[in-house]
Amino acid sequence: MGPRVGGRDCLLLAVTTALVLPMRPPAQPAPKRSPSALLPGPPLPASSWGARIIGGHEVTPHSRPYMASVNFEGQHHCGGFLLQPRWVISAAHCFSHRDPHMGLVVLGAHALNTSEATQQVFSISAAVTHPDYQPTTHASDICLLQLNRSAVLGPAVGLLRLPRRGARPLRAGTRCKVAGWGSVSDFEEPPPGLMEAEVCVLGLDVCNSSWRGQLSPAMLCTRSEDRQRRGFCSADSGGPLVCRNRAHGLVSFSGLWCGDPKTPDVYTQVSAFVTWIWDVVQQGSHGR
Repeated sequence: MGPRVGGRDCLLLAVTTALVLPMRPPAQPAPKRSPSALLPGPPLPASSWGARIIGGHEVTPHSRPYMASVNFEGQHHCGGFLLQPRWVISAAHCFSHRDPHMGLVVLGAHALNTSEATQQVFSISAAVTHPDYQPTTHASDICLLQLNRSAVLGPAVGLLRLPRRGARPLRAGTRCKVAGWGSVSDFEEPPPGLMEAEVCVLGLDVCNSSWRGQLSPAMLCTRSEDRQRRGFCSADSGGPLVCRNRAHGLVSFSGLWCGDPKTPDVYTQVSAFVTWIWDVVQQGSHGR
């Protein structure tokens, strides 16, 4: 998720160890990672294109029934969540260099490398990216995916609610959870199942100082509540930040060292896009 922000046209490096290494790890092949983007202005700390939930734990299977995996060529690429039986929300940057119609959405999964009876697989009929999305800054980093058919809801496949219209941004210190299926080693070793970490909302002003003033008001930041590195990395892009049982954020980008408090994790603030989301869903439903 984290696009690199250290220089243009540079692929983000995979960070898959919990230790701060004395030198940069070797670059990983790009096709299995989220597309990169660059933030403008003076050089910033290189941003993460890593590969895992940092400092988290494996969740009880199917206890997060709204989670979606977007994959290309049989490989997990990004996360997302199920809003309506035919609509998944994800990050726009996940499709900057990919044709959405070539992707598949998997619902009802826990271990992606296992054939589970609960899994439902869909093709993507339409992908609607927010009209103000800016790849260089990650502003408005949100898109809606219309599935080719309706998901069958049940214990393993369910919906996640949005913030209420006009909801105020979350207060700093609010505890939330972020989940994903990012790999857990430099060798792209997959996790045993869906992983999750608990994080705390960080005030945007404080976060912006770490990112040299280049965040937009429609972004949301989190960090670990203690000194442990805790947060997300690249293959978690598009997954929801769940606070009070609602999707308040979408994983967007982070620093080179995943979960590093010096470069707090940055999300798209979902509450800023609620009206647009429902407009798209309504128009798409009428256009079937």
